[in-house]
Amino acid sequence: MAATLLSSFFWGSSFPVISYGVKLADPVLFLFLRFLFAMPMAIVVMFLLKMRFRRVLGSHRMWTLGALNAVAFMMQYLAQAWTTATNTALLVNMYIIFVGIGSVMFLKERFTWKLGLAICIGFLGVFLIETNAGTVGFSSRSLSGDLLALCAGIVWCVYIISSKILLSKKKKKERFTPEELTCGVCITTQIPLLFLLPFLRFDVGIDLVRVVPLALYLAAFTTLLAYLLWYKGLSELSAIMTSILLMMEIAFAAIISYLWLGERFGLWTIVGGLFICMAAALSATND
Repeated sequence: MAATLLSSFFWGSSFPVISYGVKLADPVLFLFLRFLFAMPMAIVVMFLLKMRFRRVLGSHRMWTLGALNAVAFMMQYLAQAWTTATNTALLVNMYIIFVGIGSVMFLKERFTWKLGLAICIGFLGVFLIETNAGTVGFSSRSLSGDLLALCAGIVWCVYIISSKILLSKKKKKERFTPEELTCGVCITTQIPLLFLLPFLRFDVGIDLVRVVPLALYLAAFTTLLAYLLWYKGLSELSAIMTSILLMMEIAFAAIISYLWLGERFGLWTIVGGLFICMAAALSATND
């Protein structure tokens, strides 16, 4: 549980880092650089841990995970170009509900009333933070972006369920460790992202002195380390409980944004954060 909460902290920190970085460079460029820097880091870790490259990168399951991760990220970034950030955040976070359904259907996990209540409370907290207790606008103009954001949530649901299956295989040769999955995904995600190259904007001034350190942070802490912590948590907890705990990243993002960027948050942000903490605490007490 501690590993999952720590991963949510690092993923939460990525929001203010990217928010600061998009003022210096194209946001899609951050997505590309994030995994471009993460890939050699993962290769170094594989060498240090003496992993078998053929076992990790020779599995079609690993490449499937990388493709799912890349597609979900690309959908999210494209969605933000066509719809509002609020709509995107809310629809992507629908993956929590999909994971709840998928974990019961495919992982045979027990869906208790506590987990169901935690999902409702947590999603309400997300809604309050993202909308400031206002209304979310869905119009025909943003329909394509809204659908892409929703699809991104579905893809990440498939990614989470698939990861849990690989961590829980009974046969040792078919089962992957959190370290193997982390390094494998960091490498295999970058290959599909090469399709983003024609869309990267290099025509605007880029402050490399500040952009590169930010991209390195995203690669080292919000990708390599955060994925490792998340996989370790997923190996011990249920898929649905892990997803609920990850909602804490929104609360962490708000706190870090306030301390670093000076972003102010109002009453509904505080209330929403408390709801998310309640959801995490409730899921932690699940039998």
